[in-house]
Amino acid sequence: MTAWGWGVAERGEDTVEQGGDRMTVLDDRPDGRTQPQDGFVVDGMAVPSADLLDGVTPPAARSVATALLDDVAAVYRRVIEEDATVTPAQRARVRIAGEAFAEAGGAPGAAADLLGRFAAQVTDVVARHRPRRVVSVVQVAHLLVQDLLAGAGRPAPAAPARDARCALVQRLLRQEQLTPAQLAGLEDAYVVVAARFPRAVPHDRLAAVLDEHHEDGLLGAPGGDGVVVLVPDRLERRISPLLEALAGRFDQLPWTTTVPATRAALAAGCKEAVDVLALAAATGRPAGAYSLDDVLLEYAVLRDPVTSARLRGLISPLAGNEVLFGTLEALIRADFNRTVAARELFIHRSTLDYRIRRIEEVTGQNPLTGRGAYVLSAAVVVHAVSG
Repeated sequence: MTAWGWGVAERGEDTVEQGGDRMTVLDDRPDGRTQPQDGFVVDGMAVPSADLLDGVTPPAARSVATALLDDVAAVYRRVIEEDATVTPAQRARVRIAGEAFAEAGGAPGAAADLLGRFAAQVTDVVARHRPRRVVSVVQVAHLLVQDLLAGAGRPAPAAPARDARCALVQRLLRQEQLTPAQLAGLEDAYVVVAARFPRAVPHDRLAAVLDEHHEDGLLGAPGGDGVVVLVPDRLERRISPLLEALAGRFDQLPWTTTVPATRAALAAGCKEAVDVLALAAATGRPAGAYSLDDVLLEYAVLRDPVTSARLRGLISPLAGNEVLFGTLEALIRADFNRTVAARELFIHRSTLDYRIRRIEEVTGQNPLTGRGAYVLSAAVVVHAVSG
């Protein structure tokens, strides 16, 4: 039987006998201080926790910190062994502990750091023994830090749980292989939700929107010019409110897409979502919702490595010339209508015609022919997505 709690692991209990009386594992030491005995235990392995309290100052706050860890241990035990959520009463106890810690002279930031280090140790042990519960533990750790700081009268900082959720999504976006423990902690099926903004949005503001719409199981991360969120199938109802918030919060409409993906195919799903939005932006499509079908031809070109390499080689010399490359982009947006392109660029038609001749000299493709327009458009797309 797995024992979760303060105390000696061999007994698998949350209390110990001492002197004929049944005591809690937070036994009173002769010097009047309250300390845990051997730490937080799982499957016979102790999470070293007593050392976490050594740096807690002033000494008056140390007993409060010990009681705080005891309450947090109870929360983790419920989440891990009973596969249950943290209760309102448990969260209230953590808020009260935060208030008591502040009243004892302890800095709220120090208490948050204590919980963060404790959560990191617990997560490390859980990853080895109960990998399917890792995500739940991290999410609960986020809530507990919020409650602690709320009780201490301080706003919550960027929580470790948010960092963990972001790190996992960022690994998927980099096409990195997830560990077996990370995969085991994920749900069977997701919808990859991605948004990309025409103008850059600060990542902290994007992260704040994700926090507002967070629910256990959602994983998300800001990145580049937008955000990617993994929404479990069971939480599909959260997609519309999230997209509405992203569209209405930053005074600009984003390009958005949704891609269904199984747990094993999440990296591929993230890649498809990012590429669809990059293609929609690179081809001058207006902000809005897109799917792979909307950019299928461009996507096929992008996915073929030989074709992509040739197109990158063709467009690279032009990409180094800001004026000519900007002119080609304007032509593409104008559907190769020279009058419209010249008006957008605020130049005379004769100036535009000169630039078009220079584009042909550099690339070997005339943008005013059907073939040249197609090849150059594809090359600009590949360049934009590659960049």
